[in-house]
Amino acid sequence: MPRGPAGRLLTVPGVRRSVALCAGAGVLTWALLVVQWALVAAFVAAVVDGADPAGLAGTLGGVVAAWLARAGVLAVRDRAVARTSARVRRRLRGALLRKLVALGPAHAGAQQDGELVTTVTEGVGRLDGVVGRLLPGATTAAVVPPLVAATVLVLDPASALILLLTGPLVLLFLWLTGTLAARAARAQWETLARLGASLADTLRVLSTLVAYGRARSSARWLTDVSEAHRGSTMRVLRTAFLSGFVLEFGAVLCTALVAVTVGVRLFEGHLSLQRALLVLLLTPEFFAPLRALGADRHASLEGQPAAERVFALLDAPEPASGSRPVPAGVPHVALRGVTLRHGGRAALDGVDLDLPPLSRTALVGPSGAGKTTLVRLLLGFAVPDEGAVLVDGVPLTELDPAAWRARVAHVPERPFLLPGSVADNVRLGRPGATDAEVERALARAGLLDVVHRLPQGTATPLGEDAARLSGGERVRLALARALVKDAALLVLDEPTGQLDEATEQAVLAALDEAAAGRTVVTVTHRTAPLALHDRVVALADGALALPAVPR
Repeated sequence: MPRGPAGRLLTVPGVRRSVALCAGAGVLTWALLVVQWALVAAFVAAVVDGADPAGLAGTLGGVVAAWLARAGVLAVRDRAVARTSARVRRRLRGALLRKLVALGPAHAGAQQDGELVTTVTEGVGRLDGVVGRLLPGATTAAVVPPLVAATVLVLDPASALILLLTGPLVLLFLWLTGTLAARAARAQWETLARLGASLADTLRVLSTLVAYGRARSSARWLTDVSEAHRGSTMRVLRTAFLSGFVLEFGAVLCTALVAVTVGVRLFEGHLSLQRALLVLLLTPEFFAPLRALGADRHASLEGQPAAERVFALLDAPEPASGSRPVPAGVPHVALRGVTLRHGGRAALDGVDLDLPPLSRTALVGPSGAGKTTLVRLLLGFAVPDEGAVLVDGVPLTELDPAAWRARVAHVPERPFLLPGSVADNVRLGRPGATDAEVERALARAGLLDVVHRLPQGTATPLGEDAARLSGGERVRLALARALVKDAALLVLDEPTGQLDEATEQAVLAALDEAAAGRTVVTVTHRTAPLALHDRVVALADGALALPAVPR
């Protein structure tokens, strides 16, 4: 298997075809270079011999035609490479998003949000330096200089020997400076990822920082991180300038060496003027792709650590999932000896719990008792280390996860609402829901009257974080989203945890309506929701504290 980010990118569909196209363009470029400079050398030699320049118009026309053809070949190559790069970045970004969905919330929760966002957006964008610059540049450098050296070898073996000796030295200098630049670029990517994560974390708790007077210290901390990123960026630029200087100096020095030796032999009569001119004109073309490769390598430096992170995410093992269909109807869910550990601590320890069809179960207990972990198990976001979650006697791990989640509706403590319209947020539960079904779900959640008072009804944009709605209205909108899904299992996580008493009663009335015909599991710290449930299950330190208490 290819190693390194460039090697991995070669496995992406379309990249190998792009490299082959660049190789073909390199061969054509070499042929046109030889024709162009051979005609130029012939024109100059003829003029020196006393020929009338007006009679050499055909030769000049051939020079112009070869130059235009070479420019056309390069334009076609660059356009094809740019399209391939855009397709690769689009494909990888889509693959990353699908991978993050497949890995699930457990994996995303263990990562830094800002770093993930930086990878999916800025990181994938920087791959253009590898796909659009480095791979084509490396292909051209691998094709054109050897062909030019072979041409010079036929024309003047002594000059070809100089090229064959100095060319590898230029590549060695390129490798040495490139290694330094790669280290600086990796440090730059790490500081950028840390800056993104720090900024995301700071914005998430900004209100708390302001309330406790810590905003200024956090701003200084962000300034330090951004200063580290600036310093790493400047180190990359310094290394890039050093690389450019070394390549330019080496190419000029080698070209001068060839010019001196060719001039001496021309003066001594060992070379004809036309052949000497052609060798001198081809020598810079030998170094041109190598010099361009230095610039291409610098352009790709930022993309290589990003590519490593992208492929590390794509290679992350996905949780095991089954393929069996979910039994029809309202299922009987049971936990049998379920143990789940986090960092050596048992979040759940040997839990046995039955959730019969159409039952209403309230989970109570102090923070850290394992209630949220149990909810994650029911949603299929976590897999027990020991024991099993059974659905009509079938282990949940053997069921198709997408089919199971289609049967489960979840209303979290802090519902996430899209910045779109009310209808868009409801349809998150079922995208194909009609306008009538959306309004019916809103009515069952006790929110339809509120929505009708909005300027555009269900088409009213909610804005960022649904600023138009109160806390209770947000919960009821999330409940309408769950209702339009018509799930068999309704899981509620602190549905009234942030509401005042009057709002709580309105939400509880909507919940009572929503619970009909389905199994309900509710996590709560408050006493009012308990009246809606058949039994109360207490958890403490990851275990059942008491037997289920029927109500």
